[in-house]
Amino acid sequence: MKKTGKQKILAVVAHPDDEILGVGGTLLKHKKSGDETYVCIVTKAHEPQWSKEYMSEKIAEQKKVDTLLGVTKRFNLEFPTARLNAVYHGDINKKVSEVFDEVNPDIVYTHFEDDIHRDHYYVYKACLVASRPPRHVKLICCETLSETEWNTGAFKPNYWVDIKDFLDKKIQAFKIYKSEMKKYPHPRSPEGIRILANKRGTEICTEYAEAFMIMKEYWE
Repeated sequence: MKKTGKQKILAVVAHPDDEILGVGGTLLKHKKSGDETYVCIVTKAHEPQWSKEYMSEKIAEQKKVDTLLGVTKRFNLEFPTARLNAVYHGDINKKVSEVFDEVNPDIVYTHFEDDIHRDHYYVYKACLVASRPPRHVKLICCETLSETEWNTGAFKPNYWVDIKDFLDKKIQAFKIYKSEMKKYPHPRSPEGIRILANKRGTEICTEYAEAFMIMKEYWE
């Protein structure tokens, strides 16, 4: 990663709240360092599985999260949640690639390929397509509580970000997504977020961290 100069950071995730669970602390750290941060949510809740009230709430919650995190711009691609397997993959790839074209990111964070939620898999694959050369993007996979650890594919981090100064604000942002919050000991809880961050922090001898897997990186 470059140590100086403003960078453009893009988080491409399946659902609202994934950007907080997977990379919320790191986005805050990027913002503090002067980088521009962007978020792309690939799917959207739909009827009859979700109510109009729920969908309206999600829009309002995302705006509050962007204000708290200082996000430069959020993209909502509005593919159907939990139905990406039924969408022509070329359409997903095209829309995600268009976001890449507009942002021209230096670093992209997205899902781990083996998450239990299949939406995460298709988002990861779309990011692989969008980041193909000649585009040179640092592509990094994050872990998402209750999705990464509940499948059998092993998440093996090779990159850690110290977020001890940002964890409380990450949890504050997650609490905005009220319908996604669970009661402890469910991992998708404020306590679960803190426990995972503490565990990842101890791996690098700090208090709190987020862990990632670097998939692509270039030296130009």
